[in-house]
Amino acid sequence: MESSREHFIFIHKLEPAKANITIKDVARELGIHHVTVSRALRDTGSVKKETRDRIKQKATELGYKPNRLAQNFRNKRSNVLAVVVPDLRPYFFARFVSDFMEIAKEQGYSVMIFQSGEKPEMEKDIINSLMEYRVSGVVASVTKDTLHEHPFDVLKEDNIPFVFFDRAPEDSCAPQVLVDNFKGAYDAVTAMVKTGKKRIAYISTHYQHQIFRDRLAGYKQALKDNNLPFKEELVVQGGFFMKDGADLAQKLMAQEYRPDGILAVRDEIGIGVIKYLKKTGIRVPEDVAVIGFDNDPMGIACEPELTTVQQSIPSMVSGSFELLVGQIKSGMPANHKRLIQPKIIFRGSV
Repeated sequence: MESSREHFIFIHKLEPAKANITIKDVARELGIHHVTVSRALRDTGSVKKETRDRIKQKATELGYKPNRLAQNFRNKRSNVLAVVVPDLRPYFFARFVSDFMEIAKEQGYSVMIFQSGEKPEMEKDIINSLMEYRVSGVVASVTKDTLHEHPFDVLKEDNIPFVFFDRAPEDSCAPQVLVDNFKGAYDAVTAMVKTGKKRIAYISTHYQHQIFRDRLAGYKQALKDNNLPFKEELVVQGGFFMKDGADLAQKLMAQEYRPDGILAVRDEIGIGVIKYLKKTGIRVPEDVAVIGFDNDPMGIACEPELTTVQQSIPSMVSGSFELLVGQIKSGMPANHKRLIQPKIIFRGSV
């Protein structure tokens, strides 16, 4: 596996102290992770007694001598926060990172940015590496396939507070700042119904994370509450990008039961839908209305401009920062959950 250091951006770069024989040398000899070695030698964390004894014996054999000055430096909390995101390319995550860095800087914190690339193993490797950088706290949005919190247990064991935003593991009791995705989809469908649309399709994703299931549930409930039938063929799944939107729009419009409204799980997909419809002579919104998610600035660059479900990034940033710093200053864990209400931004596609 590649080192996680190749997958994040340093705002301030902190290197672990070096010694003649390091914990990584001990870990390499035993074929285990250096985080486990560190915990065993410091008598912290959940390391089995037999493993702890084996690590200490190997450290003695190799002549490992702890650098007490470096240990004291690491054990002291810093003013560095870490942000872990699945992908820095989408507008939502790029804007969140930018705004979070601004508010952190105003409050005297530096920020390290990590990108998991939507890979759970890379995400786990990043989380395991954070203790080396003395971070005071972590804000994370998990990968599309991270359904459980256990990769973050290492932070709990090292008493490093963390907050999930946008995406959280389904079994997590950690502080979270999430959007009401059910309501966002529900309101979007309802908005199209009010303009007379009755055959509303949904372009989703095959990912099974809770946020996507919530949006699908909101779509279905809005149809039901407006006495419209749910048809399986009007729900299509695919990728996350503009081309995927165009391809899936083509699939929908080739059906005998053609939609007169389309809700897209992301704005970029919605833009792809509009491009395909215009290319084939289908009028937007007269023939087909289109709504996306995220309020990506690209939405105002297409014609007509894309109506979207806005997730308040400023509210998500401020909420995440407040919950994280509150834990850092109090030294106490928290289990608060903040649910941000979405808002429909009406433009020309509805």
